[in-house]
Amino acid sequence: MVMNNNRAYHEEVMHLQRIGNRRNRGIDRASIGAGLDDPAIDFAKLAQSLGWYAEGPITDPKDLAPAVKRALAVVKRGEPALLDVVTQPR
Repeated sequence: MVMNNNRAYHEEVMHLQRIGNRRNRGIDRASIGAGLDDPAIDFAKLAQSLGWYAEGPITDPKDLAPAVKRALAVVKRGEPALLDVVTQPR
């Protein structure tokens, strides 16, 4: 599994921004309760605690291809694998 980790519930953030604008309250607090980055969740460690092979968070694109190769080798053995790939918020 390749996880698109944008570190927030961005659908919710965008909705809160629309509502804030509509009600003239601003958008500066839209990420409160919708952000997953303070602290960032270590999804790889969480997956490992459940017995999965996992790597991440992967933040550098050049690290992705080698990680995919390692994870594919694990999957071909019949085991689950997770790659936590950090992406741009939107």
